[in-house]
Amino acid sequence: MSEMRIWPSLALPVLLLGLGLAACDEAEQNRVLLYEKGTYLGPKDPPLSQQTEDDLRGRAILQAGS
Repeated sequence: MSEMRIWPSLALPVLLLGLGLAACDEAEQNRVLLYEKGTYLGPKDPPLSQQTEDDLRGRAILQAGS
């Protein structure tokens, strides 16, 4: 009978441990947790190609009305 009393007392901690480990999503690892105001701490963007830069400059000129 003593085995029957141990099962309910172990079930909850084992269940919570299992849920806690399952909740550790790999995508959430190595993310920024401490922020600096006014500073972007994310990954760097890849550089733009010369053609893309030229296209953006042309679009900015058109939008400025010059």
